[in-house]
Amino acid sequence: MQCGSYRVTTISSFSPLTVLLPKASLSLFFDVKKMPGASRDANAPLTQFSGRRIASMAEQKEEKSKLPLTGIVALLLAVVSSLVIYQVPLKTSRPIDKEAEKAVSIGADRVQARLWQDPFEAVSTHRQKEAAVAKQPDSDAHHTFFKLLTAVTQAGAPSDFLLLPVFVDGSPYASGVESRLRDRYALVSALGAAGYQPESGESIRYFVRPGNVHLVVPVESFLGRPKPAEPKQSTQVLVLWLKEQDFSPKPLLSLSELVTEVQQAFKQSTVSYRVVGPRSSGSLGAMVGELTALYGADQSSGGSSAAFLAASRRQLDSLKGVQFYSSWATAADPVLLGDLQGPDAARGVEQWFEAGGLRLIRTIGTDAVLAEQLVEELKRRRIDLTIPRGEAGPCKEADSDSAAVSSRHSDGKCRIPHIALISEWDTLYGRSLPRTLVAMARSLAETGPDRAMRGFEYHFNRLRSEQYPDWVHRYSYLAGLDGELPPKNTEKDSGGAQTKGKIGDGGLRGEQSLAETPAGRSQLDYLRRLVETLKREEASNDGEFKAIGVLGSDVYDKLMILQALRSDFPHALFFTTDLDARLTHPSQLQWTRNLVIASHFGLELHPLIQTPIPPFRDSYQTALFYSVLRAVNDIVPGPGPGELQIPATVTFPKTVPPRLYEVGRHGPVDISLDGPYDAGRRPEALPNLHLPRPDLDPDTGELRVLSPQTIALFLSALSLMALCALLINSELWQWAQSRWVQGAVVGLVLMVCLLLGLLCWAMSDRTAGEPFSLTDGISVWPTTVLRLLAFLLCLLFLGHSWRRLRDNETQLSRRFRFLRPRAPLSIQAGSLVGIHHWRPQPMGDAEAALLWREYRALGSWKERLVRIVPQALCYLGFGALLLVISGFPVMPCRGSACFTISYAVLGFSVLAMTLLMFYVVDATRLCRRLIKIMVGTTIWWSDRLLVREAAKRGVDQAYVHEWIAVEFIAKRTAVISAMIYYPFVVVFLMAVARHSYFDRWDFPLGLMAIFGVNAAYAFGNGVFLRRSAEQAKRAAVVQLKSRLDGLSGEVVFKKEKREQVERMVALIEDYQEGAFLPFTRHPLFGAIALPTGGTGLVFLLEYLATIF
Repeated sequence: MQCGSYRVTTISSFSPLTVLLPKASLSLFFDVKKMPGASRDANAPLTQFSGRRIASMAEQKEEKSKLPLTGIVALLLAVVSSLVIYQVPLKTSRPIDKEAEKAVSIGADRVQARLWQDPFEAVSTHRQKEAAVAKQPDSDAHHTFFKLLTAVTQAGAPSDFLLLPVFVDGSPYASGVESRLRDRYALVSALGAAGYQPESGESIRYFVRPGNVHLVVPVESFLGRPKPAEPKQSTQVLVLWLKEQDFSPKPLLSLSELVTEVQQAFKQSTVSYRVVGPRSSGSLGAMVGELTALYGADQSSGGSSAAFLAASRRQLDSLKGVQFYSSWATAADPVLLGDLQGPDAARGVEQWFEAGGLRLIRTIGTDAVLAEQLVEELKRRRIDLTIPRGEAGPCKEADSDSAAVSSRHSDGKCRIPHIALISEWDTLYGRSLPRTLVAMARSLAETGPDRAMRGFEYHFNRLRSEQYPDWVHRYSYLAGLDGELPPKNTEKDSGGAQTKGKIGDGGLRGEQSLAETPAGRSQLDYLRRLVETLKREEASNDGEFKAIGVLGSDVYDKLMILQALRSDFPHALFFTTDLDARLTHPSQLQWTRNLVIASHFGLELHPLIQTPIPPFRDSYQTALFYSVLRAVNDIVPGPGPGELQIPATVTFPKTVPPRLYEVGRHGPVDISLDGPYDAGRRPEALPNLHLPRPDLDPDTGELRVLSPQTIALFLSALSLMALCALLINSELWQWAQSRWVQGAVVGLVLMVCLLLGLLCWAMSDRTAGEPFSLTDGISVWPTTVLRLLAFLLCLLFLGHSWRRLRDNETQLSRRFRFLRPRAPLSIQAGSLVGIHHWRPQPMGDAEAALLWREYRALGSWKERLVRIVPQALCYLGFGALLLVISGFPVMPCRGSACFTISYAVLGFSVLAMTLLMFYVVDATRLCRRLIKIMVGTTIWWSDRLLVREAAKRGVDQAYVHEWIAVEFIAKRTAVISAMIYYPFVVVFLMAVARHSYFDRWDFPLGLMAIFGVNAAYAFGNGVFLRRSAEQAKRAAVVQLKSRLDGLSGEVVFKKEKREQVERMVALIEDYQEGAFLPFTRHPLFGAIALPTGGTGLVFLLEYLATIF
């Protein structure tokens, strides 16, 4: 690509670039004069072109850019291409010796296991090898808790113990194995953060329950640091890993039996108990069921029933005073308590544990809290589920800013937007969560956020017997959609389970089709039919699904559902619960981007609590980490009410506020409602235990986008650079003294003030508003900035083109001697609308000055405005109708300020873009009108102009009429053709602003049609202008060639005349300026190249630098 005096060789995107920059690239700051070159102006005397072809004489001098933008952009691309970051996968260099693994020696009381390994898998492998070596069926006889405790005490351990039974998911599926890996990692990390050290980092112990060789309990020991100030503090922790499934259906009774067995082994040691569990809401419900059966008010108090009840209660005596730390069970009290009546219904879950002499500490919130957060978050995005539903259904004025746009119908009533809720029905969690969400929405509609929890139980119980409201579309599935089962023992060593592929593996099309076959274990065919059902439901509703909730407990099922639904429901906002790193994996971003997640915990806590431990894999790991810290008294009650503290470190509130996240391009983005912090907060008092949002000030909790110091520094540096450039470069100094530049500077200052005002307005919603982010893909502010830039460019293009047209008119008036016409000009009223004059009839003979005056009068701003505004209004009406038919594009805003600013900027930018397009089209069509008149009319040019041009060309005056007309058309179309770029630049910028890189933007067919019509309309008028100019050029050539017929012969004067005519014909044919430029150098070619990527962008920047 040859651009002026620079040569840029471009290869595909971000490939190395060959850049040759001239010395003229320094002309921005220094007065570097270019070497004078041979003149190639067509107006130069003929003596300058002796010995050259006439075609080369007619080539025009190309305008050179003052800025070497092509070279600069190419250099920047070269630098960026060398800085493209590719995240190299991590690979271990550890050698793996399979034979050595088979020859591992087996100890009598130890099981080889790393601290991150699944303890049950390690014990299972150990038992298989031990049985193979012993060749005896009673090889587990030496694995009893008494022998285990004896081995621990003989190792020199202290005499005080803290027994920590930990319930885990015992399922053999991949999700169960992964959960055990995560649970052990979190527990080991918590004990390490609390100052405990493992007895061995490469082995654990286990014991077998008497009477059942299948009930295996892995055990590991952690030694604590000596604490002289607290001599009674337990210094050794014994962790007992318990499978939740082994303790059903009566987990409390089974746990009591285990504690009784263990207690018999402790004779000379002091032991205390803390239970980390239950593992699920189902297990907690079973425990509550046991307690209600034993301590309910309706229990009989006499006879054998009373004796049986007393005996049953004594079975739980071994658990008296035990504390349960629940970090997994999130079901709300109405879900767990069922349909209890009378005095029993007034008790909460914690009160039922207290009735049994136990204590339940729920370190994680309930699903009702997450449901409240989701409903409020949807409301912030104008998907309002809290609209009251009365008979008339009026919209509340107080909620007008946050009410969904689609909720107000033509009948004046408010309708709740339709949402779809998809969850598993084979777990208590999956069955209860949709009902919890709907009940919370109803409660918020009646009582508001402050008292929502009070009405939640009432609405939840009502939904037990009532149907879901018509705005909720409930769907369910069975957990394990992919149909994967645990690997068989014969395939375990060979890794058969892993041959199915890891997360994100694409697989072959044939395998996918086979997996979706309606037969076998896989449920993917059910999922496809579920998608079709949702599409039919959406088509039969009075509106599309505004939101879709995927509320399962299995992350792999969530990913499958999102993968199936995302492309078919591009306008819907997807939401779920419980943050998991698998939801943010790069391989899943295609369907998890912009997923809203409500979670009790993030992936890490505050750095002072998290310590150097890296972020976890999911929120339940974080919750377990926090629970274990509390269980081992590393976190204790604080000095104030409702406070907890890490002794001698920090304090924080006891209440754990929920978190909100949106999946971005680089992971989850925290959009929780934090801050501002209490001004009287102590330095050692944390606002909460969570990791603070990175965009908040750590001291005040206020949003921190750009500090005033940063803004002031940037403006100061910019002003200093501009001042230095003005002082060094005299051309810039003269340019800056023009009135137009001074006005532009004032406009720039006003624009900066406007941007600062918009920034302050955007921050008015604080953390409840749209986050500020450029690269995460979860913010509309980059789009808003681009649209604002498009609006400002429209104003700049309008002003610049108007100034260039006026300057060009002045130059043409001087160049072509347009004097005052002899006849006065009269313009009919119809010309104001431009209907009667777009197809003018030939006028026979006309003065050039008269045509020029009429052309300028029709091009005045008043008449242009009268022609442009009606067309623009009609076009906007057509676009609105098209969007009504095809559907309006989504506006992924958050907060009232974001919606107001985005819609305002969008409206102004669309209006300005439309006016710019019709302004360019009007200028193009008016120029075409003038050209058509000139083609069919004999134009009388000024006598002085004819004499001058004839003398300059060395021809007779009779042969320069056509040349003057062609040159006039070229000079005028050179300015108008450049304007064709302007609509393309703005349309391109508006299209880029809706790219999904920035946020959840879509491109519906109606919007694509509007963008296409914009580009085609402007491009078509440019093509027609070029055709009209070419027709005028051909007509001039034909008219000149027609004179050659009477100049045949050998007479000297005829031969000279013939040479003059041939010279003028060649001059006109080879003339290249304005509309006569070759297509590859014409602005139309640049307009086509603009959407093609980097080449078009470099071409555009170079051209804009030239015309400005």
